[in-house]
Amino acid sequence: MITSLHERELRAVLDGFVDYIEEQADPDRLERLHHTWIPLLSTYVTHDAVESVLDEWHAMIENPFLWIHYIEEQLALTAKPIIQNTLEKWKKPFVFAGHQLSDELYACWSDGRKRRTASACSAAHIIGLALPMEENAVLLLHYFNTDEAFEGLLEAAFSKTTNMTRQRYLNDHYLTCLSLQSDNS
Repeated sequence: MITSLHERELRAVLDGFVDYIEEQADPDRLERLHHTWIPLLSTYVTHDAVESVLDEWHAMIENPFLWIHYIEEQLALTAKPIIQNTLEKWKKPFVFAGHQLSDELYACWSDGRKRRTASACSAAHIIGLALPMEENAVLLLHYFNTDEAFEGLLEAAFSKTTNMTRQRYLNDHYLTCLSLQSDNS
């Protein structure tokens, strides 16, 4: 069981990743992402939130070697089995989209599974970047409120793809999915 002490240690791992991104990520690639996506997404969320989302998505999903390398470094620094187990799970971040079934329970758009959120979230419909936790639970690193119509927009956009799972679509096209929300507001 993850205790508050473990939660603080895991939070420190996540907080340290921001500096790691600044040190290790390709600044030219990040600048291009920022230049392209901040104007498109700033109508929906704040400039700072967009910048953070771009950096995290780039380093965790688009170029996962940055995230994996960082997690490997963190694994070498801890001897606590529960922290090691959680960090191993965290090697597979993903984009989560879904709608709320009850207080902390969401139906995942990509596979229909019911997942509990390990972070405070009360929105009826969401999309965001998630880390796997224990069985059928996720930690939302960030998320954005959507609405019921958003899943229809996702469905329509996904239907135009070929040879791709829904999860792969969310991961690869996260920024485009966020821009759908801008159109939907």
